[in-house]
Amino acid sequence: MESVKTKMNSNLDWRQVIGLDESMAELGRVMDGGRMHPIILLEGLQGVGKRHLGVWMVARMLCQQALGPASPCGNCGSCREVLRGIHPDVRIVDPEGDSIKTADIESLQEHFTMMSPDGLRIGVIMNAERMTIEAVNRALKTLEEPTEQVRVILTSSRPLLLPATIRGRCLRWGVKPPAKELVLSWLRDTLKNTGQAPETEEQLSQWAMRLRHSPGLLAREIEDSSDHRSGVLGDIHQLLTAAKPQEITRAAANLARVHKAKVPEILSAVEWELNRINRQDLTQSAHRGQSETEAFKRSNRRRLIREIRQQAILGKVTLNAQLVAESIGLCGWEN
Repeated sequence: MESVKTKMNSNLDWRQVIGLDESMAELGRVMDGGRMHPIILLEGLQGVGKRHLGVWMVARMLCQQALGPASPCGNCGSCREVLRGIHPDVRIVDPEGDSIKTADIESLQEHFTMMSPDGLRIGVIMNAERMTIEAVNRALKTLEEPTEQVRVILTSSRPLLLPATIRGRCLRWGVKPPAKELVLSWLRDTLKNTGQAPETEEQLSQWAMRLRHSPGLLAREIEDSSDHRSGVLGDIHQLLTAAKPQEITRAAANLARVHKAKVPEILSAVEWELNRINRQDLTQSAHRGQSETEAFKRSNRRRLIREIRQQAILGKVTLNAQLVAESIGLCGWEN
Protein backbone atom coordinates (compact mmCIF):
# COMPACT_ATOMS: atom_id res chain seq x y z
CA MET A 1 0.00 0.00 0.00
CA GLU A 2 1.52 3.25 -1.10
CA SER A 3 0.68 6.54 0.43
CA VAL A 4 0.82 9.88 -1.34
CA LYS A 5 2.62 12.69 0.49
CA THR A 6 2.09 11.14 3.88
CA LYS A 7 2.68 8.01 5.84
CA MET A 8 0.28 5.49 7.29
CA ASN A 9 1.03 4.37 10.82
CA SER A 10 -0.37 2.66 13.87
CA ASN A 11 -2.57 5.67 14.60
CA LEU A 12 -4.87 4.32 11.88
CA ASP A 13 -5.31 0.98 13.63
CA TRP A 14 -9.08 0.61 13.82
CA ARG A 15 -8.72 -1.63 16.87
CA GLN A 16 -7.64 1.35 18.97
CA VAL A 17 -10.72 3.48 18.24
CA ILE A 18 -13.89 3.76 20.28
CA GLY A 19 -17.45 4.21 19.09
CA LEU A 20 -17.22 2.64 15.63
CA ASP A 21 -18.74 -0.75 16.42
CA GLU A 22 -22.18 0.13 15.07
CA SER A 23 -20.84 1.56 11.81
CA MET A 24 -18.53 -1.41 11.38
CA ALA A 25 -21.36 -3.89 11.93
CA GLU A 26 -23.69 -2.13 9.48
CA LEU A 27 -21.00 -1.71 6.83
CA GLY A 28 -19.90 -5.30 7.30
CA ARG A 29 -23.40 -6.56 6.62
CA VAL A 30 -23.67 -4.43 3.49
CA MET A 31 -20.27 -5.59 2.25
CA ASP A 32 -21.00 -9.25 2.92
CA GLY A 33 -24.35 -8.97 1.17
CA GLY A 34 -22.69 -7.82 -2.04
CA ARG A 35 -24.55 -4.50 -1.94
CA MET A 36 -21.60 -2.17 -1.37
CA HIS A 37 -21.38 0.75 -3.78
CA PRO A 38 -17.93 0.91 -5.44
CA ILE A 39 -17.53 4.51 -4.24
CA ILE A 40 -18.33 5.47 -0.65
CA LEU A 41 -18.05 8.79 1.13
CA LEU A 42 -17.55 8.55 4.90
CA GLU A 43 -18.70 11.83 6.39
CA GLY A 44 -18.98 13.09 9.93
CA LEU A 45 -17.56 15.46 12.51
CA GLN A 46 -13.81 15.87 12.69
CA GLY A 47 -12.19 13.26 14.91
CA VAL A 48 -15.03 10.70 15.04
CA GLY A 49 -12.96 7.99 13.34
CA LYS A 50 -13.65 8.30 9.61
CA ARG A 51 -10.01 7.64 8.76
CA HIS A 52 -9.92 4.53 10.92
CA LEU A 53 -13.21 3.32 9.48
CA GLY A 54 -11.86 3.78 5.97
CA VAL A 55 -8.79 1.69 6.78
CA TRP A 56 -11.05 -0.88 8.45
CA MET A 57 -13.04 -1.13 5.21
CA VAL A 58 -9.83 -1.70 3.27
CA ALA A 59 -8.81 -4.50 5.61
CA ARG A 60 -12.35 -5.94 5.55
CA MET A 61 -12.26 -6.19 1.76
CA LEU A 62 -8.86 -7.85 1.72
CA CYS A 63 -8.86 -9.91 4.94
CA GLN A 64 -8.06 -13.57 4.39
CA GLN A 65 -9.66 -14.72 7.64
CA ALA A 66 -12.58 -12.38 8.30
CA LEU A 67 -14.26 -13.29 11.57
CA GLY A 68 -17.67 -11.82 10.78
CA PRO A 69 -19.44 -8.76 9.39
CA ALA A 70 -17.58 -6.35 11.67
CA SER A 71 -14.26 -8.08 12.11
CA PRO A 72 -11.29 -8.22 9.79
CA CYS A 73 -8.95 -10.44 11.76
CA GLY A 74 -6.07 -7.96 11.98
CA ASN A 75 -3.56 -10.82 11.94
CA CYS A 76 -3.55 -12.38 8.49
CA GLY A 77 -1.02 -11.38 5.88
CA SER A 78 -3.36 -8.92 4.17
CA CYS A 79 -4.42 -7.22 7.41
CA ARG A 80 -0.82 -6.87 8.55
CA GLU A 81 0.13 -5.34 5.21
CA VAL A 82 -2.75 -2.89 5.48
CA LEU A 83 -1.73 -1.90 8.99
CA ARG A 84 1.91 -1.54 7.99
CA GLY A 85 1.03 0.47 4.90
CA ILE A 86 2.57 -1.89 2.36
CA HIS A 87 -0.36 -3.69 0.71
CA PRO A 88 0.21 -3.50 -3.06
CA ASP A 89 -3.48 -3.24 -3.96
CA VAL A 90 -4.15 -0.12 -1.90
CA ARG A 91 -3.21 3.52 -2.43
CA ILE A 92 -3.83 6.20 0.19
CA VAL A 93 -4.08 9.89 -0.71
CA ASP A 94 -3.75 11.84 2.52
CA PRO A 95 -2.62 15.46 2.18
CA GLU A 96 -0.08 16.90 4.57
CA GLY A 97 -0.64 20.39 3.23
CA ASP A 98 -3.75 22.39 2.48
CA SER A 99 -4.83 20.64 -0.71
CA ILE A 100 -4.93 17.47 -2.77
CA LYS A 101 -3.48 18.28 -6.15
CA THR A 102 -3.91 16.87 -9.62
CA ALA A 103 -0.66 14.90 -9.35
CA ASP A 104 -2.03 13.06 -6.31
CA ILE A 105 -5.15 11.96 -8.22
CA GLU A 106 -3.13 11.05 -11.30
CA SER A 107 -0.99 8.76 -9.14
CA LEU A 108 -4.16 7.16 -7.80
CA GLN A 109 -5.53 6.66 -11.32
CA GLU A 110 -2.28 5.04 -12.39
CA HIS A 111 -2.68 2.66 -9.45
CA PHE A 112 -6.15 1.71 -10.69
CA THR A 113 -4.86 0.74 -14.13
CA MET A 114 -2.66 -2.01 -12.76
CA MET A 115 -4.07 -5.52 -12.61
CA SER A 116 -4.48 -7.09 -9.19
CA PRO A 117 -4.05 -10.81 -8.55
CA ASP A 118 -6.71 -10.52 -5.82
CA GLY A 119 -9.22 -8.81 -8.11
CA LEU A 120 -9.40 -5.41 -6.35
CA ARG A 121 -7.60 -2.10 -6.59
CA ILE A 122 -8.54 0.17 -3.69
CA GLY A 123 -8.01 3.90 -3.31
CA VAL A 124 -8.64 5.99 -0.22
CA ILE A 125 -8.86 9.79 -0.41
CA MET A 126 -8.62 11.28 3.08
CA ASN A 127 -10.07 14.77 3.64
CA ALA A 128 -11.50 14.71 0.13
CA GLU A 129 -12.83 18.25 0.45
CA ARG A 130 -9.23 19.43 0.08
CA MET A 131 -9.11 18.47 -3.60
CA THR A 132 -8.42 21.41 -5.87
CA ILE A 133 -10.82 22.09 -8.74
CA GLU A 134 -8.34 20.53 -11.12
CA ALA A 135 -8.01 17.46 -8.90
CA VAL A 136 -11.80 17.15 -8.68
CA ASN A 137 -12.12 17.25 -12.45
CA ARG A 138 -9.46 14.60 -12.72
CA ALA A 139 -11.11 12.42 -10.07
CA LEU A 140 -14.48 12.60 -11.83
CA LYS A 141 -13.10 10.57 -14.71
CA THR A 142 -12.57 7.67 -12.30
CA LEU A 143 -15.72 8.19 -10.24
CA GLU A 144 -18.05 8.41 -13.25
CA GLU A 145 -17.30 4.92 -14.54
CA PRO A 146 -15.17 2.89 -12.13
CA THR A 147 -14.02 -0.44 -13.51
CA GLU A 148 -15.19 -3.64 -11.88
CA GLN A 149 -12.04 -4.07 -9.82
CA VAL A 150 -11.91 -0.47 -8.49
CA ARG A 151 -13.11 0.57 -5.04
CA VAL A 152 -12.81 4.17 -3.82
CA ILE A 153 -13.29 5.39 -0.24
CA LEU A 154 -13.43 9.13 0.49
CA THR A 155 -13.55 10.74 3.91
CA SER A 156 -14.66 14.25 4.74
CA SER A 157 -15.65 16.28 7.79
CA ARG A 158 -17.00 18.99 5.48
CA PRO A 159 -18.78 17.12 2.68
CA LEU A 160 -20.71 20.17 1.48
CA LEU A 161 -17.40 21.61 0.29
CA LEU A 162 -17.24 18.77 -2.22
CA PRO A 163 -18.88 19.53 -5.56
CA ALA A 164 -22.30 17.99 -6.09
CA THR A 165 -20.84 16.06 -9.01
CA ILE A 166 -18.60 14.19 -6.54
CA ARG A 167 -21.23 13.69 -3.83
CA GLY A 168 -23.74 12.44 -6.36
CA ARG A 169 -21.48 9.58 -7.40
CA CYS A 170 -20.93 8.27 -3.88
CA LEU A 171 -22.82 6.27 -1.35
CA ARG A 172 -22.79 8.77 1.51
CA TRP A 173 -22.30 7.11 4.89
CA GLY A 174 -22.65 9.20 8.04
CA VAL A 175 -20.23 8.30 10.82
CA LYS A 176 -21.83 9.12 14.15
CA PRO A 177 -19.85 10.31 17.17
CA PRO A 178 -19.56 7.90 20.11
CA ALA A 179 -21.94 8.12 23.05
CA LYS A 180 -20.96 10.87 25.48
CA GLU A 181 -20.61 8.43 28.37
CA LEU A 182 -18.23 6.29 26.31
CA VAL A 183 -16.09 9.30 25.43
CA LEU A 184 -15.86 10.42 29.07
CA SER A 185 -14.90 6.91 30.19
CA TRP A 186 -12.25 6.72 27.47
CA LEU A 187 -10.95 10.17 28.42
CA ARG A 188 -10.55 9.19 32.07
CA ASP A 189 -8.68 6.01 31.12
CA THR A 190 -6.47 7.84 28.63
CA LEU A 191 -5.43 10.45 31.17
CA LYS A 192 -4.73 7.75 33.73
CA ASN A 193 -2.71 5.66 31.27
CA THR A 194 -0.62 8.65 30.22
CA GLY A 195 0.23 9.44 33.84
CA GLN A 196 -1.79 12.63 33.97
CA ALA A 197 -3.93 13.52 36.94
CA PRO A 198 -7.60 13.09 36.02
CA GLU A 199 -9.79 16.16 35.83
CA THR A 200 -12.90 16.59 37.93
CA GLU A 201 -16.10 15.28 36.34
CA GLU A 202 -17.19 18.83 35.55
CA GLN A 203 -13.88 19.65 33.90
CA LEU A 204 -13.93 16.42 31.91
CA SER A 205 -17.45 17.14 30.69
CA GLN A 206 -16.56 20.71 29.71
CA TRP A 207 -13.41 19.57 27.91
CA ALA A 208 -15.30 16.89 25.97
CA MET A 209 -18.15 19.29 25.17
CA ARG A 210 -15.73 21.93 23.88
CA LEU A 211 -14.38 19.41 21.36
CA ARG A 212 -17.87 18.05 20.57
CA HIS A 213 -17.15 14.69 22.22
CA SER A 214 -14.71 13.86 19.43
CA PRO A 215 -12.17 11.20 20.53
CA GLY A 216 -9.82 12.18 17.73
CA LEU A 217 -9.73 15.84 18.66
CA LEU A 218 -9.36 15.02 22.35
CA ALA A 219 -6.51 12.59 21.65
CA ARG A 220 -4.79 15.13 19.43
CA GLU A 221 -5.06 17.84 22.07
CA ILE A 222 -3.66 15.52 24.73
CA GLU A 223 -0.77 14.51 22.47
CA ASP A 224 -0.03 17.97 21.09
CA SER A 225 -0.01 19.57 24.51
CA SER A 226 1.82 16.85 26.44
CA ASP A 227 5.29 18.35 26.08
CA HIS A 228 4.00 21.87 26.56
CA ARG A 229 1.87 20.93 29.54
CA SER A 230 4.77 19.14 31.19
CA GLY A 231 6.72 22.40 31.11
CA VAL A 232 3.74 24.43 32.27
CA LEU A 233 2.94 22.02 35.07
CA GLY A 234 6.55 22.05 36.22
CA ASP A 235 6.37 25.78 36.80
CA ILE A 236 2.86 25.50 38.23
CA HIS A 237 4.22 23.03 40.79
CA GLN A 238 7.04 25.44 41.60
CA LEU A 239 4.49 28.24 41.93
CA LEU A 240 2.47 26.29 44.48
CA THR A 241 5.35 24.86 46.51
CA ALA A 242 7.82 27.76 46.51
CA ALA A 243 9.63 28.50 49.73
CA LYS A 244 10.58 32.05 48.73
CA PRO A 245 8.80 34.90 46.89
CA GLN A 246 11.62 34.98 44.34
CA GLU A 247 10.79 31.41 43.30
CA ILE A 248 7.16 32.42 42.76
CA THR A 249 8.20 35.39 40.64
CA ARG A 250 10.50 33.22 38.54
CA ALA A 251 7.85 30.54 37.98
CA ALA A 252 5.24 33.16 37.04
CA ALA A 253 7.63 34.77 34.56
CA ASN A 254 8.35 31.39 32.97
CA LEU A 255 4.65 30.69 32.57
CA ALA A 256 3.97 33.99 30.85
CA ARG A 257 7.18 34.54 28.86
CA VAL A 258 8.63 31.10 28.17
CA HIS A 259 5.50 28.96 27.85
CA LYS A 260 3.33 31.85 26.60
CA ALA A 261 0.56 30.50 28.83
CA LYS A 262 -2.71 32.43 28.82
CA VAL A 263 -4.75 33.13 31.94
CA PRO A 264 -7.35 30.35 31.31
CA GLU A 265 -4.56 27.79 30.81
CA ILE A 266 -2.81 28.89 34.00
CA LEU A 267 -6.04 28.65 36.01
CA SER A 268 -6.83 25.18 34.64
CA ALA A 269 -3.28 23.99 35.25
CA VAL A 270 -3.32 25.30 38.83
CA GLU A 271 -6.59 23.46 39.50
CA TRP A 272 -5.11 20.32 37.94
CA GLU A 273 -2.07 20.50 40.21
CA LEU A 274 -4.12 21.35 43.29
CA ASN A 275 -6.29 18.30 42.65
CA ARG A 276 -3.21 16.12 42.26
CA ILE A 277 -1.63 17.42 45.48
CA ASN A 278 -4.90 17.00 47.34
CA ARG A 279 -5.23 13.37 46.23
CA GLN A 280 -1.62 12.77 47.22
CA ASP A 281 -2.25 14.23 50.67
CA LEU A 282 -5.38 12.14 51.13
CA THR A 283 -3.47 9.01 50.17
CA GLN A 284 -0.70 9.77 52.63
CA SER A 285 -2.89 11.14 55.41
CA ALA A 286 -3.21 7.76 57.10
CA HIS A 287 0.56 7.72 57.56
CA ARG A 288 1.43 11.26 58.50
CA GLY A 289 -1.79 13.26 58.86
CA GLN A 290 -2.98 15.82 56.33
CA SER A 291 -1.58 19.30 56.82
CA GLU A 292 -4.32 21.75 57.75
CA THR A 293 -2.09 24.62 56.68
CA GLU A 294 -1.67 23.19 53.18
CA ALA A 295 -5.39 22.47 52.93
CA PHE A 296 -6.08 26.09 53.94
CA LYS A 297 -3.68 27.36 51.28
CA ARG A 298 -5.37 25.29 48.61
CA SER A 299 -8.79 26.54 49.71
CA ASN A 300 -7.62 30.16 49.44
CA ARG A 301 -6.14 29.55 46.02
CA ARG A 302 -9.34 27.94 44.74
CA ARG A 303 -11.32 30.94 46.01
CA LEU A 304 -8.91 33.29 44.24
CA ILE A 305 -9.26 31.31 41.00
CA ARG A 306 -13.05 31.70 41.19
CA GLU A 307 -12.67 35.44 41.74
CA ILE A 308 -10.28 35.81 38.80
CA ARG A 309 -12.65 33.91 36.53
CA GLN A 310 -15.52 36.09 37.67
CA GLN A 311 -13.50 39.21 36.84
CA ALA A 312 -12.77 37.80 33.41
CA ILE A 313 -16.46 37.13 32.81
CA LEU A 314 -17.44 40.63 33.88
CA GLY A 315 -14.64 42.11 31.79
CA LYS A 316 -13.84 44.68 34.45
CA VAL A 317 -10.08 44.33 34.18
CA THR A 318 -7.50 43.19 31.67
CA LEU A 319 -5.85 40.14 33.19
CA ASN A 320 -2.09 39.83 32.92
CA ALA A 321 -0.93 36.19 32.90
CA GLN A 322 2.23 36.80 34.93
CA LEU A 323 0.44 38.88 37.57
CA VAL A 324 -2.33 36.30 37.85
CA ALA A 325 0.22 33.53 38.39
CA GLU A 326 2.10 35.58 40.98
CA SER A 327 -1.10 36.39 42.88
CA ILE A 328 -2.02 32.70 43.06
CA GLY A 329 1.44 31.74 44.29
CA LEU A 330 1.64 34.50 46.86
CA CYS A 331 -1.90 33.80 48.07
CA GLY A 332 -0.80 30.46 49.44
CA TRP A 333 2.74 31.50 50.42
CA GLU A 334 1.66 34.45 52.54
CA ASN A 335 -0.58 32.19 54.57
